[in-house]
Amino acid sequence: MHQTMDDFAAHLRLTGRETTADGYLHVLHYYDAWLRTQQLDPLRVTTDQIRAYQRWVAEGYRSADGEKLGRGTQATRIAVVKSYYAWLERRGLIIKDVSKPVKYPKIPSGMVRKDHLSLQEATAFLQTQARHAQQFKEGSYKWAREIQSLAMLCTAIATGRRRTGLRNLKVPWVNFERNEVRYERDKGKPGRVLPVSPWCMSILKTYIERARPILDWHAENDYLFVGWDTQAMAKNTMSILIDEAYGRTVAENPDLTELTTKRITPHSFRVSYATLLFEGGCNIRSVNELMSHASLSQTARYTPIPVENMRQICRTAHPRA
Repeated sequence: MHQTMDDFAAHLRLTGRETTADGYLHVLHYYDAWLRTQQLDPLRVTTDQIRAYQRWVAEGYRSADGEKLGRGTQATRIAVVKSYYAWLERRGLIIKDVSKPVKYPKIPSGMVRKDHLSLQEATAFLQTQARHAQQFKEGSYKWAREIQSLAMLCTAIATGRRRTGLRNLKVPWVNFERNEVRYERDKGKPGRVLPVSPWCMSILKTYIERARPILDWHAENDYLFVGWDTQAMAKNTMSILIDEAYGRTVAENPDLTELTTKRITPHSFRVSYATLLFEGGCNIRSVNELMSHASLSQTARYTPIPVENMRQICRTAHPRA
C-alpha cells in the first residue's frame, strides 16, 4: 500500500479515531490495488481517473458471492478516497484535490433498512439467553461466557450503542450508584454519560463481579466485554454471540412468527433502542440526544412515525390543536 495511505491512517489514530483508521485502510486497500492494475501513482491521478475507479466500483467489482456492491457501499468507498485526497491537499502533498468534482452515487432516502426487535421480541431474546446461562454451573467458564453474552445483549438494547461503542466500553465507566454508563468517544466525537435501566445494571453487576474475573486473563485489562483471546471482544465474536442467541430465541419461542423472518445484526439493537424509546413515548429530540445523532433527520430514519401517531402528537402537543 502507498505510504501516504498508511500516513493518513496514522493521522486518524492520532486524533482518536482508531476504528475509523482501520475501516479507511480496509477501503483504501481496494483503491490501491486498482491503482496498481492501472499503473497509476495516487499522487498523480486525475479527476477522470478517479471517476474511472468509481465506475469500476459500481460495475466491475464483485463480492465473494458474485454480487455488485450496493449504492451505500459504493458511496462509502468513494467517500474514503475523497477524504484521503482532502487530507493530502491539507498536508501540501498535492497541489489540488482532484477528487472534489467526483459526485457520490444517488442513494434513495428513507428509513434505515435494518430489522429490529419489538418489545415482545427483545424481552424473549433476553429471557431466552438468561435461561440458557442457568443451564451451566455457576462459576464455570461456560457459565461466565453465557453471562457475558447476556450482559452484552442487555447493554446493547438498553443503551443503543454501536458495535464499536460496546466493544470499547471500560469497566470504570460503569457507575452502579447512579445507574449510568459513560463513553469517551464515538465515531471520533466526544462521548457522554448515558442513563441505563436498573434491570440492565443488575445484569452488568453480576457479570462484572462474578463472571468477568473468570474470563479476563489479561493483566490490567479495563475493557468491559473481554475477548476470547484478546483484551476487547472482537467484532465477529459479537456477531457470533448474537446469531447464537437469535437461533435459540426463535427455537424456544415459536409464537414469535415475525422474528423468524428478520435478520438480526449488531446494528439491529441500535435501531431497536431508538424504536422502543419512541414507541414508549420518548420525543424525537430526546431520542436524538440519546443516540448521539448529528441531526434530527438522521434520527427520524430510525423512528418511523405512523400517520395516526402524528395526529395524536398534534392533538396533545400543539397549542391550537
